[in-house]
Amino acid sequence: MKITCKLFIFVCSLVVMLTACSGGGSGSGGLNESAGDAGVTTNQPETNEPPAISWYSTAAPLIERYCVACHRDGGIAPFALETYEQAYSKRSALVYSLEADTMPPAGFADFSAFELELLLQWANDGAPKGDPSQTPQPGLFERYSYHADIRPIIERHCIGCHVQGGIAPFPLDSYEAVKGVAAASAFSIERGAMPPWPPTQGYTPLEHARVLEPQEKTTILEWLAGTMPEGNPADYSTDNFVVAAPGSGFDLSLQLPQAYTPTLRPDDHRCFAIEWPLDEFAYVTDVDVLPDQLDEVHHVIVSIAEPEDAQMYYASDNQDGNPGWYCLGAGGVPGAPLPRQIGGWVPGAGREPTPEGTGVGVKPGSVLVVQMHYNTLVAEPSPDQSTVLLATASEVERPASGFLLTDPRFLRPGGMPIPANDPDVRHEMILPAWGLATVFGEDAQVALNEPWAFLTTQLHMHNLGTSGRVTLLRENGTEQVLLDVDEWDFNWQGTYRFTREVLVQPLDSIKLECTWDNSQSNQAFVNGEQLQSQYVEWGDGTQDEMCLTSVYMTRPQDDYDYSYGPTLYIASPEYRQQFEAGDLIPLRLLFNNFDLQDPGEHKHSDAMAHEGGAHDSESANHSAVFSGHYHVYLDTDDDAAEHLTAWDDEYYFQLPEILEEGSHQLRVSLRGGDHHPLGIEQSVEIEVVESVDAESFSLANAEDWQEQSAGDDSLASHRPAEIDCQDNSWYLEDDALEVQTGYCNYLSLAQDSGSDIRAGDQLHLVLWHGDLAFEDPAVAHVAISIAGKIVWEQEIDIPSEAEIFDVKVPLQEAVPAGSRVEFHLHNHGYNTWTLLQLEVLR
Repeated sequence: MKITCKLFIFVCSLVVMLTACSGGGSGSGGLNESAGDAGVTTNQPETNEPPAISWYSTAAPLIERYCVACHRDGGIAPFALETYEQAYSKRSALVYSLEADTMPPAGFADFSAFELELLLQWANDGAPKGDPSQTPQPGLFERYSYHADIRPIIERHCIGCHVQGGIAPFPLDSYEAVKGVAAASAFSIERGAMPPWPPTQGYTPLEHARVLEPQEKTTILEWLAGTMPEGNPADYSTDNFVVAAPGSGFDLSLQLPQAYTPTLRPDDHRCFAIEWPLDEFAYVTDVDVLPDQLDEVHHVIVSIAEPEDAQMYYASDNQDGNPGWYCLGAGGVPGAPLPRQIGGWVPGAGREPTPEGTGVGVKPGSVLVVQMHYNTLVAEPSPDQSTVLLATASEVERPASGFLLTDPRFLRPGGMPIPANDPDVRHEMILPAWGLATVFGEDAQVALNEPWAFLTTQLHMHNLGTSGRVTLLRENGTEQVLLDVDEWDFNWQGTYRFTREVLVQPLDSIKLECTWDNSQSNQAFVNGEQLQSQYVEWGDGTQDEMCLTSVYMTRPQDDYDYSYGPTLYIASPEYRQQFEAGDLIPLRLLFNNFDLQDPGEHKHSDAMAHEGGAHDSESANHSAVFSGHYHVYLDTDDDAAEHLTAWDDEYYFQLPEILEEGSHQLRVSLRGGDHHPLGIEQSVEIEVVESVDAESFSLANAEDWQEQSAGDDSLASHRPAEIDCQDNSWYLEDDALEVQTGYCNYLSLAQDSGSDIRAGDQLHLVLWHGDLAFEDPAVAHVAISIAGKIVWEQEIDIPSEAEIFDVKVPLQEAVPAGSRVEFHLHNHGYNTWTLLQLEVLR
């Protein structure tokens, strides 16, 4: 339960009465103000040296940080704690409140155990004043230490790569090592680059996710920003995480046929064919890799090629005079089907064990294809002869089929075109589940019209890829995103295992989506020179592209819970992100198995799953509701409280203009079309901070606007069939853009931005319109977009009274100066609009 400042006032008042303390002082001096003739007796021992724990060294900085927000002259607390004499007169109440844990109140920044001990010691020692020249005690505001708090996080998420001789450019295996790269670590963690985990959080849960939880991220960033205390090694504990043990139980150890020294820098992709050693049919139940040169092996993919294709793989070896052959993806060769992936290795994540009780069948005479990705960015090329470990069995509970999946049409000439200089190319394919069972189900003992279990998947593109997604489209209309990679990185690929198996019905479908950026700025550099953008389609070469996923299929387990339901994830705002009172909070939500709809539109897969086919009571069964809207609450668990109702996955929630500084809770609750809660909600803690002055940078100049054609308009879908916009309908008026909509029913203007944008900046927009009138009811639409993405838009009913928009919109992505800024206006009637200001606040 949250204790507000008002409740805290009552608590403090009660404490004062119980301890017979006098009323609060009314001094107005600062924290370093001398006691003067206040008559305060401190009972300090007479010495030439000021006490180490004193008002100046300890109490003043702590009370200023944690208490004076309420305890100041004119504040809402019953007494001030701004001066020494004020704090001294209330020392008994201070001790009582600290020991009773009523101060600071819940929701406000709190003392660490170390800080609390120091402040209590100061009060119990007679509250010595000390000397103004004293600096704050070492360790103040340091609630975390390396051994107790930081080391477990680093060992859980970072040590796999950041060890001596590892793939990462520096080790993080000691206090000194971590402290030595504090700035680089904080930068990488803050922008989400480390630890590297490509899949988007918030969709289908994946095993062994290398993701910092919000509390972990806040902890390590706060520690890095301070003095980074080491703490006591005895405080280190692994209770909260599991240290992975090396794999065991492998019966085959297959080394690469020959040692290979990487020849391409910094990335060399090399494939090797290893003869399968068993003479009888067997199942591979586990795969691991022991890299020979850990500092240059970036990742490994292990696959199986069929006996009938063996000679084509053996013939590919040593054609360029070096062991193996140059390859991408899973290591296919011209003329042969793509091999079946059975395992792999990625630094930091280690291996992804084959799901227990399953295995992939391998025939005698097959070929083990091992794709090695060598990266020599931080190491000189050295001969590598890595080893693949395999566990095999003559039989398994559930035979599996592992296969790569794409649209066969992509492989045809012109089947997956990626035009030159196009920054946003998208292709997708949808394949029916029954078709996959027909082609690949035999090895998994899955028949044509039977359901099957989906256990692991992956994505594969080349260097131009920007994002990809694999989605299960169910026959009942629900959609479950199985894997989403919002920022594709060719150097970080892997196979991902679902935390829970996913059941696929025969009439379901698998959807694969890939996007690429083929603009000039996204081209690779070769020998120090950037390549020119050119037409690209499917191919095995470095400058070609692919769009692949993988499926690991088995029979469903008996007595396994394959049920599913809607999920909700708050992608923005971030945990403890800071805002000022009155700010617009960018609310970005990720949904799975849930369709957003206007309140009142109630759709779901099975209406009969609800009592009487309707939702007329709180006790009605809502388990089959897969559509609706959501409510947003601030600082309350009461569903009847005031809230925002919304049905967009991106929305802005405006904070009240008057709001206490400190921690606040934003809660999102999923609702059916009848507003009944579905029992699915998430919350995030934000921080409200004191308003500060920001630098401003002009983003657009009124005299530089130019009208856009339909081809350049990023909101072309809003353009009416007939546009009537005269040249004199928009013009410069007192350094502002003015538009007369009686002569222009649709206007799309653009110019190059005059300032760069950094993530975390705010767009400050001042826009005004007069009374809006039209002979028939209508809607006006106005929007601002930057680099083709809408950052603010509004729909205004016509008729309506004059209104001014003076808003600050958080910007989440960095955009360079010179990017396209667009102003869109779609209106009806003889109305006036004026764009007064468009700037960036930092």
